[in-house]
Parts: sequence; structure tokens; C-alpha cells
Amino acid sequence: MHYKSEKSIFSYFVFIILFGVFGILIYAAITSKEAIGVLIPMGIVLAITSFLLYCFFKTNYIISKTELKYQCGNFKGEIPIDKIRKIEYNNSIFVAVTLKLGWSHKGIIIHYNKFDDLYISPENRDQFTFELTQLNPDIIIKK
Repeated sequence: MHYKSEKSIFSYFVFIILFGVFGILIYAAITSKEAIGVLIPMGIVLAITSFLLYCFFKTNYIISKTELKYQCGNFKGEIPIDKIRKIEYNNSIFVAVTLKLGWSHKGIIIHYNKFDDLYISPENRDQFTFELTQLNPDIIIKK
């Protein structure tokens, strides 16, 4: 099954700020006599914004019969479902995990192998965890 990442208001707020900074830099480049000094920061902000937008629209999770595949922009990976030990619900913006590939503060932390973990934010957390527990009944759910 295919799941998109849930997006929070905070994610949209980040893009509003980046577009605002980009707009200010464009205004400064138009009105400044030394436009070359503004072009470098404008290029940096444009590159960062473009990469984040690509990740924003290209974050998804796929559950197959044997593995969970995840993608956030260029970051891709897969976890064998039989290696998942625990799924922990999370509602905090700050998450202490190795890899965070979700755009919402309402997500889940997947603990797998012995010490590995992954934060994701599928649009329907309950259905997502239910589907994983159907494939691996040994998964512990912590809400």
C-alpha cells in the first residue's frame, strides 16, 4: 500500500519564510546598484528552497509483503518488516531519532534491528500501523 507524508502547518510556514526571504532578495537585487552582491545569497536561498520543495512533494512510504520502503527526495531506503520491533506514536516537533523523514509533528517512530530507528509521518497513522502489524504480529505498538 502507498502512503504519502502528512504535512503540518509548520512545514508550510517554513516555505512562506523562504519565499519571503527570496522576495526580499529579488527586491534588493532590482533596487541595488551592486546587484552581484545579492545574486549569491539569492542563488543559495533558491537552491535550498528548490531542494526542500522536491523533498516535500516526493516523500512517501510503501508497504509490500516483506518490506517497508521510504523516500524523501533523494533519501531512499527499505526496512524488512520482520525486523521491525516496535512502533511508537509521536506528537512532538522534536524527535530524537537517527533519521527523520516526515513533514508533520504527528508521526511514528519505527524501531527496527537492534538499535535503528526511523521517524515517518504517514497520512493515516492508524491504518499504516495496522497494516504493518498484520504482516508482523510481533510488533509492539506504543501510543
